[in-house]
Amino acid sequence: MNRLESLRIKNYKHIGDSYIGFDKLENLNILVGQNNIGKSTLLQSIEMLISEDVTNRELSTDTMLEFGFCPTETEIKNVFREDTSGGEIGINHFTFGAKYINEYISFEYQPIKAIGKEQITLSNIPGIPQTQITSYKRIDNFNYLANNYLNNNIRRLKLIKLSADRNLVPEIQNSNRTVSEDGTGATNLLRQYLNVANLPNEVVENDILNALNQIMKPETHFERIMCQEIETTDGPNSKWEVQLVNENGKIPISNSGSGLKTILLVLIKLFLETRETTNYNFEPLLTNTVFIFEELENNLHPAIQRNLFEFLYQWAKENNSQIFLTTHSTVPINMFSGRDNVTLTHIKKENNQIITNSALSFIENEYILMSLGVRASDILQSNAVIWVEGPSDRIYINKWIELYSKGTLKENIHYQILFYGGRLLSHLTGKVDESNELIQLFRANLHSIIVIDSDKTDSKKRINQTKLRIKKEFMQNQAIVWITQGKEIENYLSRNIFNKVYKVNKQIGQYEKIDDFLNENSRKKNIGKYYVTNKASESISIAKEMTREDINILDLETQISTIVKQIKIWNGIQ
Repeated sequence: MNRLESLRIKNYKHIGDSYIGFDKLENLNILVGQNNIGKSTLLQSIEMLISEDVTNRELSTDTMLEFGFCPTETEIKNVFREDTSGGEIGINHFTFGAKYINEYISFEYQPIKAIGKEQITLSNIPGIPQTQITSYKRIDNFNYLANNYLNNNIRRLKLIKLSADRNLVPEIQNSNRTVSEDGTGATNLLRQYLNVANLPNEVVENDILNALNQIMKPETHFERIMCQEIETTDGPNSKWEVQLVNENGKIPISNSGSGLKTILLVLIKLFLETRETTNYNFEPLLTNTVFIFEELENNLHPAIQRNLFEFLYQWAKENNSQIFLTTHSTVPINMFSGRDNVTLTHIKKENNQIITNSALSFIENEYILMSLGVRASDILQSNAVIWVEGPSDRIYINKWIELYSKGTLKENIHYQILFYGGRLLSHLTGKVDESNELIQLFRANLHSIIVIDSDKTDSKKRINQTKLRIKKEFMQNQAIVWITQGKEIENYLSRNIFNKVYKVNKQIGQYEKIDDFLNENSRKKNIGKYYVTNKASESISIAKEMTREDINILDLETQISTIVKQIKIWNGIQ
């Protein structure tokens, strides 16, 4: 959102006196929480920052937004001038301001200005003591910096929204080309792009159609999108309806489910509404557009949900757009944990206060799943499920599958990776006929693979009884059990990888602890401890450097080969 790094709000509706919101912003920003917890209320902070219209918002002078960005050199030079010295700053203004070029700075913004107070004030600069921040607040240049940033960047953005209460219905013909957040006007806009001579009809006939089929596969395939007159009058007010054509003929949108209508509305917002600008060339202005989509998962099959979320993720990355999604579905938690360009923020009620958490660990993701109520259907619909202990295992295994299959197998299409957590292993069972309260993996999906760390610290140490029991039960059902030949998944990392990422030209031992290995062999102090405490982000960096040759270590190639072959069988791939 034009370099906006964070956005939080307090004292608004049922949001209390502590800031909640997005500690970090990326291309795709997912807000997860139960129904009626306040997701829509939180997203109104985006609308407040973009638009200065404060009517009908239940605002007070206590309502505050906090936003952060990293100013460019030009932005700093415009307010901290090279030809000026003195004042509250004392020294040359640019010499002072240059320290903050490309550095994160946050500001407080008061949508309804209180008498006698500045509407925008400096809030925080990481690394600067609060006592110094207090004195910096008297430097007007910071206020000018924030004002310029809002006016030149944020307030030039276009906001496109699709609310949870929406529909795609037949509409009376008119020349209006606006679409409301509830979908009103969408049929009319699509009709015009198909039938008005100076509008690019190929956007509907090619781009939207291809995207629709990509999201709906393998459920169905459409050959054409049409908009036809269904009620003719003597005047200009005839009624039109969207029609989809497949092998069985025309399907009026009024005869379709709400899930299909939602997908079409999303695509109309992405492909058509973005073209409705004042320059009349009908080219989409995607980098200057912010999208808010609420509860898209309603009435969508989990497999279609995954396709839709994946499409939006790729769209946002490729077009450098910013999308905000609200959801109470469990699907995106498993999909996007550990992926680039995504934030996952959990909103919940704790001690009678609404709070948010953006720095989600694996354990916190587990809590979210429990708080939302994990649906067995999400697991059931997958052609294969790989159970792993945590996010770093998922990242490595995904990369190895990608390398070995030459990119033909993809997560969320051919298989899913779910977390069980090492601490929960004793509660797992592979028995189908088990009648106790243990988590019954095979009842959820018979196409299961489980990856378990051996935790062996030497060749003589035995694998514990829980892991042997799991192995026996899974293998009795022709499933795959992979107990690592080394201590854990990191013992499969090659010498080449350690050399590329950490400048350690040495192979980790089969039973060696990763933190001990890095601490002893790297010139960087405490790099092993850093890896352990930042496993998810470090594993992403490591996976990017991997090649096919890095699989030739211990039994890694054998295990990945077995998994790839089995996933292909379960997916009917030759």
